[in-house]
Amino acid sequence: MEARFRGMKMKCKIWAPLLGIVLFFAFLGNAWASGGGGAAGHLNWTDFAYRTIAFVILVAILTKLLRKPIAGFLNSRREEIQRMLEELEAKTTEAQKKSLDIQARIASAEEESRKIIDELIAEGEAERKKIIEAAHRQADYIKQQARIAIQQEVQAARDSLKDEVADLSVSAAEEVLRNKMLAEDQERLIREFNTMVVEAK
Repeated sequence: MEARFRGMKMKCKIWAPLLGIVLFFAFLGNAWASGGGGAAGHLNWTDFAYRTIAFVILVAILTKLLRKPIAGFLNSRREEIQRMLEELEAKTTEAQKKSLDIQARIASAEEESRKIIDELIAEGEAERKKIIEAAHRQADYIKQQARIAIQQEVQAARDSLKDEVADLSVSAAEEVLRNKMLAEDQERLIREFNTMVVEAK
């Protein structure tokens, strides 16, 4: 805003004197024209001299009046352009810094994401190994419990079978002895058989 106001002020300094000079010479020319000239076909040296002097005065006045404003205007324009170029260069440098910063952040984020992925893969692998080891331990425990249960069932079956065999043997022996032996022999054999069965258990 300040630069625009300065530019408008500079233009007023240039054009105001120029407009005054143009109006002055327009008035002077009008006055010369109304004064009349020399004879037709002849060069009016007086009028020519006046016009030449007026032109030299005009050039001198314009040079005197417009040299500083034009120089100032050109200087201010040059300074404004220089300032704009410096601002543009500063903005370009800042944009490059931001771009480098963003690229560094992207690279850092990529590296961090790779680390996180590697850590997650390692944790997943460790968890998988733990699960497999726990499954193996559970399977071994189940097998061991099954073996114990089978051994207990087999032992129970053996005990039951021994009891049945013993009962059947006793019954059969009693039957045989009743039929073929004397009472004294029967009692003796029963005692011996019972002793053998007890020892077998």
